[in-house]
Amino acid sequence: MIDPITTIAAVGAVKKTDEALGVIGKLLGKLRAQPDIAAVKLSAALDEIVKTYRAVDQAFDIYVSLAVDENALTTRSQELLAIAGGSLSVQVEEGRGNSSKISNIYQIHLKRWFARVFNQEEQLELEMTFVWGGGLADVDNSLFSVLTNLAMQLENEAKDVLELVIENRSDEARQSVLRTYRVLAPVQRAMAETMQRMFALKDSFIKIAETT
Repeated sequence: MIDPITTIAAVGAVKKTDEALGVIGKLLGKLRAQPDIAAVKLSAALDEIVKTYRAVDQAFDIYVSLAVDENALTTRSQELLAIAGGSLSVQVEEGRGNSSKISNIYQIHLKRWFARVFNQEEQLELEMTFVWGGGLADVDNSLFSVLTNLAMQLENEAKDVLELVIENRSDEARQSVLRTYRVLAPVQRAMAETMQRMFALKDSFIKIAETT
C-alpha cells in the first residue's frame, strides 16, 4: 500500500516548488523591463524540474492504464512484470533533473541579471528561492527524493498486483491498481498545476530573451 504520509509529503514538496515559481512570477514585470539573454538560462533551470515531473507523471499513467485498458493486466503482463521489477524507479531516476545545474545557472548567469534589475530585498528573496534550503536548487532533497520514494512504493504495489494476476484474480488486481491510483491522484494533480505555471514562465522567459 502507498504510504499516505509519503503522498502528503509529495504534494507538499510540489506546492513548495510552486510557491518558489510564484516568487519569480511576481517579479516577472521587472525582468521584462530590463531583458537579458540570461532569460534563456532561467528557462533551462526550470527544465531540470520539468524533467522529473514528466517522468513521474508518465510512470503514474502507465500504471493506471493497466487497470483502465481492457484486459491490460493479462495482455500486458510483461509490462506489469517490468514495473514490479523496478522499471518505474529507473524511469524516474533517468528522467530526474539535476539540481546542481539550477544552482550553477543562478550563480553564473542569473545573479548578475537580478542585481541589475532588483533592489536588495528582492535579490534576497530570489536568492532564497533559488539556492537556500528548500529552494529550487535544493529539489534533490525537497522534491526528487520523495517522488522517487513514491515510485519505489508503487513498484511494491505492482508486485502484489502481479501475484493476483498469476492467481487469476484479475478483478481484484484491477481494483487494487485503481485504489492505488486514487491515492496518487492528488500528487499528479499538484504536479499538473505546477507544470502549467512552469510552462507559462518558460514561455515568458523565451519572449524576454528574444527582445535582447
